[in-house]
Amino acid sequence: MDRLKGHAASVRNTVSISGGNESEVSTMHIALFQVGDKQVKLKSKEPVLINEGNEVVLAGKNKSGEFNALAYKNCATGAEGNAGWFGRMLFGLFFPIVSVIIWRTFPGASFSLIPKLIASLFFCGGVYMLASGANVFRAVGIVKEPVL
Repeated sequence: MDRLKGHAASVRNTVSISGGNESEVSTMHIALFQVGDKQVKLKSKEPVLINEGNEVVLAGKNKSGEFNALAYKNCATGAEGNAGWFGRMLFGLFFPIVSVIIWRTFPGASFSLIPKLIASLFFCGGVYMLASGANVFRAVGIVKEPVL
């Protein structure tokens, strides 16, 4: 996990909306900006409170020449945000429980391939969500560390 500190420049905000019709609508706020020579991309369920020239501290990973921030702190305003660790951890705990329920519902030799596959997908999805949530939680801790 990398830490990046500097002044935000060329700040652009956009929104990604998914769902609709008869399903729940989900909104993702995306901020794109420069910190020094790094292009930064920050996604959040909440609006990203970073303006042009604000000093920011970011935690995330460099990927394909872009810094994908998982958490931020705006030093100018005190605003903080992240990519949402709580929901990821919650699903990370829920999916393996569903996996165990599926395994216990279809025990023994009569357990066909399809329920095994579904249970395995739920388990793997849960492990992925737990790891992802742990990364975001770690990033939140990194941006809250005192800046020397």
